[in-house]
Amino acid sequence: MRNIVSNAVFCIALFSIALFSFSQSQAQKADKPAAPALQPELLVDQWFIRLNALDDWYITVNGKEETDPVVDRFLELYSKDAFHEVQPNENQLGHVVFHGPEGIRKWATDFAKKYVQLGYRIDFMTRAEKPTQLFYTTRPPWSGSAAAVEFSAVWTNREDRKRIFVPGSAFFMFDEAGKITRVRLYMLKDEIEEIQP
Repeated sequence: MRNIVSNAVFCIALFSIALFSFSQSQAQKADKPAAPALQPELLVDQWFIRLNALDDWYITVNGKEETDPVVDRFLELYSKDAFHEVQPNENQLGHVVFHGPEGIRKWATDFAKKYVQLGYRIDFMTRAEKPTQLFYTTRPPWSGSAAAVEFSAVWTNREDRKRIFVPGSAFFMFDEAGKITRVRLYMLKDEIEEIQP
């Protein structure tokens, strides 16, 4: 009988310790603020804002093109091992991939120097007289988030001053910290139009 009572007391004490430990861990979790949920719509919107700002640089009195401040601000959106993919250009067939800070810096600097009066915007869709900008978002199984948007782009070529319009789409992947790990831009070259003044 004594053995049964001591086993029962031991089990009750063990259960009490486990319950106390569990309640302490729950209290500690409650004290820590929850990580803010990623909002891919705001992250994508910030990317377009900073892309459009790539033409906000200046030329010094010595003739030096000071693009670094706007390019640095654009690069803040990317993770250290990010990929930035764009359509083929006159120097390459197939899509062009820029990897990491130095690769993306090269793209952003070349872009900033080639185009002025940038006007990239996420397209509005309207149905039943209700306009909205559509963001297609998902959560990949490896964490973070992903988003896709349709956009319209307007820019002026710095060299020949031609004003260009083209529709496109952009696909983004973000890590848990909200940094871009991959962005892919598609521009519909068959629908490029020169805007006549």
